[in-house]
Order: sequence, then C-alpha cells, then structure tokens
Amino acid sequence: MGRSCECEMKTEYKKRVVLLVVLCVVIVGMYAVCGRIAGNRREEQKQTWTASRENNVKAAGTKGTLRLYVGELSGRASAFHWESVGDERLLSLVYQKIGDLAEVTQQKKGKGAVYRIHLREDVMDSDGKLVTADSLLYNYYMRCQVGYMGEDSIGGMAVRGLSAYRYGAQGKRLERRKKKVRQALRQPEQKLRQRAVKELVVPMLYKEYYWVRGLYHNRSAHKICERYPEPVQLLAYYYAPDTSYSGKGRNEAQAVRDIAKQYGTNLEHLAEMTGIECDTRLQGLAIQYFWPKQMAGSGQIAGIRKLDDRTVQIETTKYREEDRNKLKNMYLVTRKQKNSGSQNDAGETWNGTGAYILQEKDKDGIRLQVNSYYDREAVNPTQIEVQNGEFTGTQCIQMVCDGILDMACIWERADYEKKEISRAMKKGDSLWESALYGGLVYHPGRVNATTISKKMVDAENIAGIIRKLEMNGSD
Repeated sequence: MGRSCECEMKTEYKKRVVLLVVLCVVIVGMYAVCGRIAGNRREEQKQTWTASRENNVKAAGTKGTLRLYVGELSGRASAFHWESVGDERLLSLVYQKIGDLAEVTQQKKGKGAVYRIHLREDVMDSDGKLVTADSLLYNYYMRCQVGYMGEDSIGGMAVRGLSAYRYGAQGKRLERRKKKVRQALRQPEQKLRQRAVKELVVPMLYKEYYWVRGLYHNRSAHKICERYPEPVQLLAYYYAPDTSYSGKGRNEAQAVRDIAKQYGTNLEHLAEMTGIECDTRLQGLAIQYFWPKQMAGSGQIAGIRKLDDRTVQIETTKYREEDRNKLKNMYLVTRKQKNSGSQNDAGETWNGTGAYILQEKDKDGIRLQVNSYYDREAVNPTQIEVQNGEFTGTQCIQMVCDGILDMACIWERADYEKKEISRAMKKGDSLWESALYGGLVYHPGRVNATTISKKMVDAENIAGIIRKLEMNGSD
C-alpha cells in the first residue's frame, strides 16, 4: 500500500510538471502573439504618424503661399516705369504711393502754388529704416534728374529753380545752354537721335503696345481690331509717323524698333497719342549729351526744401490742379542699400514700403516675401508666387480648378469672355472648386473668401485685397 501511494504521488507530480510546461509554452506563445500585434500596431501608428507629418509639412509649406496671376509681366518694370497691367499690379504689392503715406496739401501763391507733404509717423521701408523727409527729398530730386525716364516725373511741374538745377547753370549761361538744346532738338546729331530712340521712344512704345493689345479684349473696339487682326498692325496704325508702315509680318520687338526709328527727337505725334509730355525728357537727354561731366545733382533746387523731419515743401511758378495728384501718385522709394531692394538695369537698388519685397525672379514668374516691417504687423499670405504668361479668363479658371493657381486677376477679360466664362463655371460643377467675384477668380479651399473686400474688388485693387487676405490649409 505504501508503494501504491508513492506511485500515485510520482504520477501526480509528473502531471503537474507537464501542466506547468504546457502552461509556460502557452504563456510564451501568447507573449509572442501579443508582441507581433503590438509591433504591427506600432508600425501602423508610425506609418500613420509619418503620413500625418508629411501632410502637415506639405500644408505648412503651402498655407502661407499664394499662387497668383496678375496678368502678363513685361519683365522691364521698376518703381518708376511699368508697361503692362500685370506690371502695375505687381508694383502695387512692393511699393506704396506717397499719398498713402503722407498728407499732401496745396495752397495758391501768386501765379504758382505751395505744396506741403507731411509723412505719417513710424513709416518704415523694407529694410526697417525709418522713412523721413530726407526720403521724400531723395524721391523728388531723383525725379528731377536729367537722366530720369520714369512715368511719374515731376519734371513737367514748374518747380521754382528747376531749370537752373537741370542745366547746371544760371543767368546768361543758363539761357545759352537752353538755346543750344533747342537748336539741337530741331536738328539732332545722329548720336543724340539714337539715344532718344533707345532711352525714350522704345520704352514708351512698349507700354503702348500692351495697351493696344488690351483693346482685343474690349468689345467696343472690335471693329478696329477686325480691321487690324494683329496687335502690331494696330500699333503701327496708331503710332507710326510713316503712314505706309503696316507692321505686317513683324513681331512685337521688331515693330517697336521700326516705329521708334521713325521718331528720333520729333515726338509731337507720340506725345499727342500718349498724352505724356516729352519735351522735358528730350531736354534731359540733350543736357546729358552736351554736358556729361556737369550733370545736374550737385546743387539745390530753390523750390524744394525740408521744413522738419517729416515735412517737405515744394513751390511752383505755375498753378495746376493736377500737380497735387502728381505728387501723391508717385511710388515712394528709399535710398539704395547694398544687396537689398529691387534692382534696375544699371544695378542700382531701391527699397519699397509695400507689403512685400522681391525675393526671386525668373522667366516663369516672381516670388515675393512678406515685408516684416510693413505697418509693423505680419501679413498673410507670407509668400506670393506671381506666375507669368498670357492667359485667357477661362484658362485662369481652369488653372485655379486644377490647383495650379490660387487666385487670378481677369478684370480686363471678364466682360469680353462673359459667355465662355459662364460655360466654364457651369461645366462639371467647377464652381465648387473655383469662384468668380467681380473679375477675381479664386479657390475657396485655399483662400478665405470672407477676407476678400468687395470695395477692393470693385476698385480692382489687388494690393488692397491681398493685404487683408487669409489663406486656408491645403487638402
């Protein structure tokens, strides 16, 4: 009996050992399965987190960037000269006009007038430099230089003492120089004629070419456009002194060059067609030609002086109501700084006071970066990619729907392409992906529509629209 009990105990012990081994195997197996499940979950979480991070990075990279079309760019725009409507809109993003930054008052004095330009407080340029009365003097004196060829020159104003400054002489010597210039412009030497063509006539004709081409998007001009199917032919019809020149078979650059050569220094027809005074600019070219070492700029203009750190006074010898607007409508630039600002053909640079600064430029467009000193507050979007090209209104809508653009200006085409645009907006429910508001096309998924001002849209003021614009995140 003792042996039987002993055998039963051994058998029970073996069963317990086997049960323990089996239990351990089961536990190990369960741990292995749980580990695989946990590993898979961690991998799934990692993949989800990575995808989420990539999406967030993508959104962060595009949320503050507006892909914008303002119209065709000429590639020759500066703070002082623009040719196309796209140029004008682009410049309004980089520069502000004096009238936006200062109060300009006007008071009659004898036959002339006195203008006072008083700057707002704490106006800063894109380098963080305070804009002062000296900045205003820099702008006005620069536009009085004989070599200045900008669109908003004050040379046409009868500023007291301007002739003495421009000719670098006074009294009888001034009169002799004026007489020599008048004679030279009546019978110009070949070199002077060539300079007038290159530096004055060609830029003016390029600007007129863009205006002429815009007529082909204007229904009221369809008869004249049907008669001259190519813009260069219509340009020749309006601006070529030689009435036998048709421009047929010539491209834009060739036609401009051909017509410019017909002018030389006789710009009466061009001045009549453009409404731009050319005499002052021609005189400046002649002064540069005859007295290159005695250029204006070393003296002072009697009619321009600084009253205090924020006020400049300009006195004229003739009164004209429009002169006040001339002073207000100039873009304000500050003195050039090394490696900053916008660059001209001569390599000089200027700083602006607008919401954006030029960051990068190539043949496909321009990239703008927000000016951190603009009104001392951040502006959204922080970057603007301005695309270059000549696109129709319907093409712009399609590019917005396709995600190539976030916003496009088609004011000058909206009425002309009314039927085509209506079809494009209805086809395939495209309106869900783009919206047209008074000539402004935008993507509601990228642009916060509530921040688009109707007043600015009606005024076709793209700079005013973008300064308050908010961007939505990307999908």
